[in-house]
Amino acid sequence: MTLVLLLFALGLEGTTSAAQSKEALPTVVTAGVPFYPPLARTARIEGVVRLRVSTDGERVSAISVESGPPMLIPAAQENVKTWQFKDHSPTTFEATFRYRMLPESECEIDSGTVLLRLPTEVEVSAKGIQTCDPSVQSKR
Repeated sequence: MTLVLLLFALGLEGTTSAAQSKEALPTVVTAGVPFYPPLARTARIEGVVRLRVSTDGERVSAISVESGPPMLIPAAQENVKTWQFKDHSPTTFEATFRYRMLPESECEIDSGTVLLRLPTEVEVSAKGIQTCDPSVQSKR
């Protein structure tokens, strides 16, 4: 997948929202690149996955699913497991993953984007899995 926008706020101090704790969120220092599950792409499944994430002061210690499409939940959970934090007091917060399908455009090279506002928001977009013949395109 070609990543147009990646790691927007990786390493920056998290901000709190009205729904988040008044305490400062931990700073993510490393994280794996999230992906759109291939089967969900093929089925064109979109949605929002909400996870409750607990940390031990350095790593994720527990993840519970608040809501989301079953085909997208495992990908969000696996990505959260890759997060490592700057030393902090153990805490719990909500992480939201938004999965969105992009409009189809035959044979277009760009296949999606990833936007990270860690540790609270992740956006993953992708085009459906398709096959195309570029030589057919050039004849049109």
